[in-house]
Parts: sequence; C-alpha cells; structure tokens
Amino acid sequence: MARVRLTTTLVDELQPPEKGQSFVWDSEVAGFAVRATASGAKAWVVQMRVRGGKERRMVIGFCHKLPLDKARQEARKVIAAADLGRDPAQERREAREVKPDTNPTLTEFAERWMEEVAGRRNRAGTIKNRRLLLKNHILPHLGEKRLGEIGRRDIEDMHHRVSQKYPVAANRAVSLCSALFATAERWGLLTENPAAKVERNTEEGRERYLTPEEIARLRTALDQSPAQDSADVVRLLLLTGARVGEVLAMRWDQTDLAAGVWSKPAATTKQNKTHRVPLSPAVVEVLAKRQQAAKTSPWVFPGREGPAHHMTTVRTFWAAVCKRAGIQAVRIHDLRHTFASLLVSSGESLPVVGALLGHTQAKTTSRYAHLLDDPLRRAAERVAAITSGGKL
Repeated sequence: MARVRLTTTLVDELQPPEKGQSFVWDSEVAGFAVRATASGAKAWVVQMRVRGGKERRMVIGFCHKLPLDKARQEARKVIAAADLGRDPAQERREAREVKPDTNPTLTEFAERWMEEVAGRRNRAGTIKNRRLLLKNHILPHLGEKRLGEIGRRDIEDMHHRVSQKYPVAANRAVSLCSALFATAERWGLLTENPAAKVERNTEEGRERYLTPEEIARLRTALDQSPAQDSADVVRLLLLTGARVGEVLAMRWDQTDLAAGVWSKPAATTKQNKTHRVPLSPAVVEVLAKRQQAAKTSPWVFPGREGPAHHMTTVRTFWAAVCKRAGIQAVRIHDLRHTFASLLVSSGESLPVVGALLGHTQAKTTSRYAHLLDDPLRRAAERVAAITSGGKL
C-alpha cells in the first residue's frame, strides 16, 4: 500500500469516501494511518502483527481530539508492545470489559484494604486516624473513581484542595493513598503507584520541652487537682516518657514493682514489639499507691464502664491542669519530648535515650542530638580548666 508522510493539513483536507472507509498510511511510522469514513469521521489507527502471526488494527483516537504528533507517538508505543509479544488491541478490549472486582472504586478497595491490611498491622488509634483521612479528605475527591482511572494528577489535585485548609492532613492523605495503591500494585490490580512521587507540603518539626520552672508548676497543679487518677497518668507520662495510649492501657500483670520493670506488650506499642522498661523509684511509688487502692480491675487506670475497660483519654484534664499551672502551647505528647530532653541534657547518650523511649531506629532519637551541646560544652570546659592550670 502507498504511504505518504501524514501532516495536519493533509488530514484536514482529506475527503470522506462515498461509502465504507478509506485509509492513508504514514511513511514515517509503518502501520500508522488516518482512517476516514463515509460519515465524515476521521480517526488515527495502528495496524500491527501480534504473537501467533495475527494482524490487529486498533483506533488510537479521533483526529479532532488527538493531535497528530501525540497519535504518532502513541502508535510507536503500541507497535513496540506488539513487537514484545503483547496484544494491545486485546488488552484494550479486556480493560473495557473488566469487572468491578478487578477494577473496584477507590471506596470499595479502601474498605477491603482497611480490613485485610490495616486491620492486621495497625493499632486501633492508627486505624481510626486512617478512616478519618479517608472519610474527610480522600474519598470525597476520589472515592467514586475506579483504581485504573486514578492518575498522578488526580492525587495532586486532591492534595492541593485539602492543603488549602489542612496542609499536614493533605500530606498524610497522600501517604495513605500511596499505601493503598502499593497494595493494589502488589495484588496485580495496578501496574504503577500514582501517588508514589507526589510532592508534599513542607512541614516544620515541632519541639516543645517543659522548662524546670514549668515542671515545678505542673507538679503543684497535679498535687492540687481533685482528679488524682488523671493526675497519676500525667505523672507517669513525665516520669517514663511513655506514650499516653501505653500508660492508659497499662495492666498490673505487665508490672513487676519489686524488680522495678514494666513490660509493654506489642499490641500497645507503636513499633508492635514488646518493650521492657526499667522503672525509677518515683514511678514505683506512684504505682504502689495505686496498687494498694486497687480493687478487682486488671487495669492500672480502670475506666468508668466497669472492670473490662480502662481510661481512654485525659485530654480535658490536661487542658485544665495546664491552665491551672500557667503553661501554654504544650501537648500531652510533649511530656515525652521533655523526658527525652532531660535525659540528653544530663549527659545520657542517644542510644540510651532511644532504648528508654522504645525507638527502633537511631534517626528517630537523633532529633534530640542538639541537646547534647550543653553537657559536651561543660565537659570541654572542664578539660580547658585542667590544662590551663585551673584558669579559663
């Protein structure tokens, strides 16, 4: 068949046949052509030979929607795929006929992912946060789309919209999308992760430590509080550096007051590993008083619903006690940072601090590295005093 180099002008001036269809084949890309029908429709087509010797012809797109250069580029891709043994025409037909269970909506897949993946790996608090991200930020924008329809631009648009009010939540939403799509890719439902390289908003790390004066005021406010159960929770947070969920879920059978040890079970720790924590005499004193007053509950901090439940929050108490102590802009999680900062500033090494906090990676503890400057400077000054004959 005769070939000519297709141009936009040639295609625009191409007259439709009286009946049926006609083709003008491109001399630049063998197998690429423009097809005109008697109705006046013009479309880009590609013809190829697939594995087994069969000839396939497929439409790439309509001429009034797809520019010539893009169509020619797509034709090269299709022909290359056929040369590698694939059948692009058959793949397109199968994609159009795909059933919902092999190409579910994001809403459908997210629910399955939450049950089969997150439900097995994540703690209750993490699952709750992820469901909120899905409900409030991800599914309103992408929930009705099928997995195969979602591209990187869709994720970026969602991130941009959420970022207008909640820039940090927007980053978390992208991370959750990436986790979802990574599973879909692993299960063979996607060929790539559209959220993998989406740019996030810049986040500034928050580091707030209580000063010695603030700690003194906090202790006074705790002693004066009528809610001593909640006050004891805060005391243990400050004295152990534990996470609030770990303290609230503490059981008597996890503690050995004689040996001064608390064994946090994997189910309550962020790392999903058992964490054995040595307890200071001050912590043992708090626990011993509570043990004497304990009745039948297995929990160190039983809830109001009965012996089967433990306390679940001290958020309201924390806000009240901070107001009473005159302390501002401090989250309850900052007690953990305060515990770590006191250790580092007193000269303890980062590995020791990481072990007490239950960190599994050194980089997590490295945020406190700058606090080592003061004890190191004091040590250097002592050497200077000795080498200079006692004069600095």
